[in-house]
Amino acid sequence: MSIDLAAPRAAPPDSTPARRPEALGDSPSLLLEPAARERVRAFLEPRAEAIDAGQAEIREALAYLNDQLLAEAAGPLGPNTNLIRVAQTIATAAWSDMSVAFTLWCHRMVLEYLGGVPGAPPGSPLRHELLPRLLRTELLGSTALAAAMAHCVCGAPLTVAWRRDGDAIALNGRVTWASNLFPPGFLMVVGAAAAGGGPSIVIAIRGSSPGVEIHPYPRLLALQATGSSSLTLRDVRVPETEIVSEDLAGFVRSVRPVFLLLQSSFCWGLAWRALQEARASVRGVNEIFRDELEALEGRARALAATLSAAAADRGTSLPVRKLVETRLEAAQLTTAAVALEAKTVGGRGYVTSSATARRLREAAFLPIQAPTEGLLRWELSRSA
Repeated sequence: MSIDLAAPRAAPPDSTPARRPEALGDSPSLLLEPAARERVRAFLEPRAEAIDAGQAEIREALAYLNDQLLAEAAGPLGPNTNLIRVAQTIATAAWSDMSVAFTLWCHRMVLEYLGGVPGAPPGSPLRHELLPRLLRTELLGSTALAAAMAHCVCGAPLTVAWRRDGDAIALNGRVTWASNLFPPGFLMVVGAAAAGGGPSIVIAIRGSSPGVEIHPYPRLLALQATGSSSLTLRDVRVPETEIVSEDLAGFVRSVRPVFLLLQSSFCWGLAWRALQEARASVRGVNEIFRDELEALEGRARALAATLSAAAADRGTSLPVRKLVETRLEAAQLTTAAVALEAKTVGGRGYVTSSATARRLREAAFLPIQAPTEGLLRWELSRSA
């Protein structure tokens, strides 16, 4: 087996010279402004390989993005006043390092749950103790609502049960997948069914709580530094004041637009980087890929416009079907974009330490991330 690891052959005299992707001036509006984009790139990219290998922590990057770009978007009750800025920050992070973008999305969703959702108790420790610590990234948020969302979409069973235990809530069950599990400094939000009948709830669990058992972190194809694993909850006692919502279905309806839009944003950021890397290599014999590249760039620009417009009103003006279609399109576009990058970059991208190989591995996660491609397509097949 022979792989040419050398740089691509020089372009013919009449070819357009390749440009560095970050130098392009025509990037869609889902990226941050150029100066901020360059600061994010300069901070994240030197760390990306070590983070991908699980040899460096991700907290420093989250703190940087929060302090430099997102603190200004915070409002009096939480971080929810400028979702466009959030979407741009997540997309720009994904341009440089998908692990950081994914972790930021996970953290941000917990901020959404505690700070921006009607019904979160105004006088509870969730608002006055835990939310400020999350805003300062002293705690990391872990959104573990995959089972809850699947339950609301297709009736899948909830995997955590709750019951009253004196003045507290006792939780038992299994969370099959969650991220940002860096004990004791995380706060996980889960859905739970009533063990003896009653409403299904949404509740926050501190990573320091007795009975929270994190399973050994598995070796992952990518995103190794994201603190991802499964958990078992054994009689975990949580104060009743840390119930986020006693109406699981209503809660899911309220948070799902932002959940899907911000997921779509990190998909888009990864896709756009892959497309611009491909553009830098479309010369010589690779001109054969130009039509494919331009078609994918057209899809990416249209998706960026949709996401930017939807973020302006937090997705409330879009029907659920459109939100689901957008999330599915974002993941499928990313898969196509990284495949095109690999074809145009050639053998250099086949080296496991290359950024191209990393993006290929990162994109492989998207069809299985909740909501999975199967669930998205199933939902679309049953909606008008």
